Amino acid sequence: MKPPSMRSVVACLLAAQFAAPGAMACQPLAAEFWAETPRRVKSNFDGAQFVVAATVIDVKMVHEAKPPHPDFKMTFERAKFRIDRVFKGTVKAGDMFVVDSGISSCGRGVNPEIVRVAGSGFKSARSQDYSKQWLIYHTSSPLIPDAPVQLPAFEIEDSPLSRPLEQAGYDLKILEKLRED
Repeated sequence: MKPPSMRSVVACLLAAQFAAPGAMACQPLAAEFWAETPRRVKSNFDGAQFVVAATVIDVKMVHEAKPPHPDFKMTFERAKFRIDRVFKGTVKAGDMFVVDSGISSCGRGVNPEIVRVAGSGFKSARSQDYSKQWLIYHTSSPLIPDAPVQLPAFEIEDSPLSRPLEQAGYDLKILEKLRED
């Protein structure tokens, strides 16, 4: 039997690095994280760098390396969004942004045919049926000093921080009030 190559060993260790902490963190969220309360919406709002309603312009699978491991290619979803409405932040309607999802074990994606989304309110759909409009509380992951691998900046995941607009009616009502303040 041939011993595994160094590249295979590095790939397995990197996969374990992303999956191990994420496995615990990606359990279904407690009910209070989904509760339709002003407190939950305000907390998400306060913690976000920007809060927007946005339309998916393009979504595709990408196979490429992510820093800091240029030799380790990953497959993940890349979704490009156009901002329709801004509730918080320096971004403006018409701006574009890109979200890479499926890098960590929590990241799911916008297209359930590409990256399966499980849990609160999400349903499987044919690829042409994925939600085109999303409410996103864009909140970057913190930089972890001296860590060999950093968490992705932001991912679409099964949480109230990124979800189809049709599932965010309560949030939209509260966000309109917060935007006016």
